[in-house]
Amino acid sequence: MPRALVAAVLLAGLVACSGSPPAAQAPTASGVSVQPGDLPSGMTRCDLTGDIDSFLSKEQTSDPSTYQSTKSEWADAKSKGATSAYTAFYTDTADHCAAIKAKGSDIGSATYKLVVNFVIQFKDETSAGKGYTSEKVFNVSASELRSSGQPVVEGTNTGLSQNSIVLNAPIGNQTYYLAVWQKKAFLVILAILNVDAAASKKVATSENSRIK
Repeated sequence: MPRALVAAVLLAGLVACSGSPPAAQAPTASGVSVQPGDLPSGMTRCDLTGDIDSFLSKEQTSDPSTYQSTKSEWADAKSKGATSAYTAFYTDTADHCAAIKAKGSDIGSATYKLVVNFVIQFKDETSAGKGYTSEKVFNVSASELRSSGQPVVEGTNTGLSQNSIVLNAPIGNQTYYLAVWQKKAFLVILAILNVDAAASKKVATSENSRIK
């Protein structure tokens, strides 16, 4: 019997003896975050994408101002029960990725396609819920979106979760899809600029579906 087939038979026997298949892995901040398959074609993954420590390390020299503010915001989030965080950045060209890295504070004025995603995992669902309902995490809060003067959709009407809010509107010469939601032990902050509404919603719902 070929060696590979022997291994397969042994594995099948172990599973049968155990009485149940291996348990599915719990979701992580990196696994929940925006993935290339969620996005419209032609989007480029920027090298700022990674866990929060990696992000801070890269920003420390390229954009010291963003480094300092994000470092403080992460310390504050940890004091409220956050245990890990992952950042994801995608845009339409490598040059735009480089511009984001050098001038992070200016990305709100981008006129090109851009996706910025922060996924924060908390120690438990209660802490994550408080992060959504009554606190500001990474300088973002649902209450600020609610009071922005732009129309928002909240709750299950967003297609995300009960604790969710979405602002989807043109502002000047840009279009914005901004979503903040909490599901289980995760708080998600998603900003999509200059991508059509249907594609933006697909990104959010795909990401939300990975929180099991």
